Amino acid sequence: MLSILKYINSMPFPFTMRHYQVFGGTTLKMKNRELLSPESWNMLRQEHSFFSISADRQEWLAASEIAVQKDGQDDTLKLRAHDVVSFLRDKGIQKIFSVGSGGAALEYQIKKLMPEVSLACSDYSPITVKTLKQVFIESDAVLQFDMLGDDWQTVREKYIGDRGVCLIYRIDAGLSDTEWRDIFAAMARAGIGNVLVIPTGTLTVLSVYNRKKRECIWMLQRVPTVLCGYVRTKAQFKRHWASGYRDYEYTFGGLKGFYLVKKPDVRHNGI
Repeated sequence: MLSILKYINSMPFPFTMRHYQVFGGTTLKMKNRELLSPESWNMLRQEHSFFSISADRQEWLAASEIAVQKDGQDDTLKLRAHDVVSFLRDKGIQKIFSVGSGGAALEYQIKKLMPEVSLACSDYSPITVKTLKQVFIESDAVLQFDMLGDDWQTVREKYIGDRGVCLIYRIDAGLSDTEWRDIFAAMARAGIGNVLVIPTGTLTVLSVYNRKKRECIWMLQRVPTVLCGYVRTKAQFKRHWASGYRDYEYTFGGLKGFYLVKKPDVRHNGI
């Protein structure tokens, strides 16, 4: 009976819903009241210390070591990095290209545990890229990269080759289902052979209830909200890459992750 209830709670079908949050006085300053652009992220990081990325090396290290709590950095981050490194070594992976790195705390922990790995961090915000270049001196490269508009073939040729991996860590909410399908299709066409996706989380019946309850309270209290993106079920995530990749499930520090391997019948550019 318990297994049946768990199965029902997991929502074993494709489903996506909007994700809202409140940011006090910063809410009305955000572009279109959405946290879906570099401008809005820059505004949030300037006004909220919890989301900021320090340009001071020692302050950034404190956040990366979880001495200071920041967005996306929970108590299991070091365990998650350990699990990722174990996975990389098991697969013989020596090159990583991280997209949407943000404060790059996970990437720092990976490099700390596996200094021999070639690590390139990227973000679509030029301010974030500039800051990371100052503080994350262990990273082999830091660059501006837009997953929707920039060239994935360059990523393969310059940073990961045929045996490296593209890391997509906790940035799933920021893009729509259509955008994610386009991204994975472009990656497959460019010959990106391996992708490690670690979402922020997957929807369940209970989490949907809690989210809608919270939104109703905000509405009744007339609290301004910000659209922060989209949250999904596991089945919906799998639809994003199904045409180009096979997926294998792992757990990294308590978070469900998906290791994607390009299907051999998917042709890439130039072939």
